[in-house]
Amino acid sequence: MSAPVWHRSLAARHALAMLACVAGGSILLLAWLGRMQHTESAREAAALAKNHADFVRRLNLPRSARLAGDLRELLGLDIYFRSMTGALDPMPGGDLKPALMEARTGTDWQRLPDGRQALALSLDETHDMIFVRAEPPLALSLRHPVMRHALPAFWLLAALMAWLGARQVVRPLTGLTRMLPGFFSKDGPMPAEAARQDEIGLLARALSRARADLHQERRRREESERLALLGRVATGLAHEIKNPLASIQLHAQLLDSASHNAETASSLKHVIEEARVIEGLVNQWLFLARPSPPEKAPLELRGLLCATLDSVRLQARHAGVRMNLEPGPEVTVPGDRVRLGQAFRNVILNAIQAMPGGGLLSVRLQSEGTHARLVFHDSGPGFSRAALQQATGLFYSEKEGGMGVGLNVVEEIVSAHQGSLRIKNHPEGGAVVELELPCGADGDS
Repeated sequence: MSAPVWHRSLAARHALAMLACVAGGSILLLAWLGRMQHTESAREAAALAKNHADFVRRLNLPRSARLAGDLRELLGLDIYFRSMTGALDPMPGGDLKPALMEARTGTDWQRLPDGRQALALSLDETHDMIFVRAEPPLALSLRHPVMRHALPAFWLLAALMAWLGARQVVRPLTGLTRMLPGFFSKDGPMPAEAARQDEIGLLARALSRARADLHQERRRREESERLALLGRVATGLAHEIKNPLASIQLHAQLLDSASHNAETASSLKHVIEEARVIEGLVNQWLFLARPSPPEKAPLELRGLLCATLDSVRLQARHAGVRMNLEPGPEVTVPGDRVRLGQAFRNVILNAIQAMPGGGLLSVRLQSEGTHARLVFHDSGPGFSRAALQQATGLFYSEKEGGMGVGLNVVEEIVSAHQGSLRIKNHPEGGAVVELELPCGADGDS
């Protein structure tokens, strides 16, 4: 990223704007103060002149050139006495006499042709007293030598301070700008400016929140795309599997209705049970693809648990897993028998697969007022730290060959019944899965 031309940079424009404001403001302030100084100087000089005119009037001092000279030494002002006959004492030189003769009495200083100022005050009916002074130099003026050096130094200092102040704002903005190309990547760095407690920090934290929202939106979009793909695959597989599956079930039931020896009857029973497993898997995928509200009816949970445990007893026996349904109360909830049976089956099969070398699965049913709690506790290795955080996520699995849909389906089914799912590790070892279902007539908690 190329650096901006200095006169186009934000810092330079800010510094130039500040310098223009300071220079313009200082010149206006200097002009106003100079005007005030000029007015105050004229007022003080007029008051001094009036006091001495009153002094001459009260003492009735002679209106002579000698008195004018003495007062001139005292006040530093040229003083003239003007008579009504048109005489001036002392007599001024050059072309000053006409101007002094035409000076009007009053309290304002009047400019003379030579650049000086005159103030005419009336002493009596026959004489006026005229004070003449050079216009005093103004210290608060661009023409003053001190100001000619002080103002440029002040402007230079103001420009430097404006530049430094602008850099304090522009530098972190430049840092944020340089970081933007890789900022919104998944592993983009956290801006150091986020630790600031000013507006720059607010901007950096807002960018960080925007990045988090963007990543979350990307994850939701990817999840939607996966679900859409899953829906298409599941729908296609369902149509391809259901017809031959229905035929297998029909012929197995027809064969089962006839008399067979014990070995054949056992095999037929196994075929029927495995067909039901396949049917459950198809229904599970269809549920993921096209979830619909459960068909609720009064459902006795202990009977459903017993039936589900019986349906997986062969898998448990093959894995060396003992299953034990602990004694407990009879609990009835409003629920969908097929879907809740699928949820229980997924939890039980996960527990069996977690104990390939054998173990114990304990199932406990509890009634807790308005809710029923089902606790599945196995003696396997328990959940890993990552699994505790992501086990119910779609397509997350730590099992070899696992698809990562089992617990996600369980959570969806339980949530559709206004219940909740919790997973944790038992303090004495093993994994614990808790399902909580409302006992209300309509399923509302």
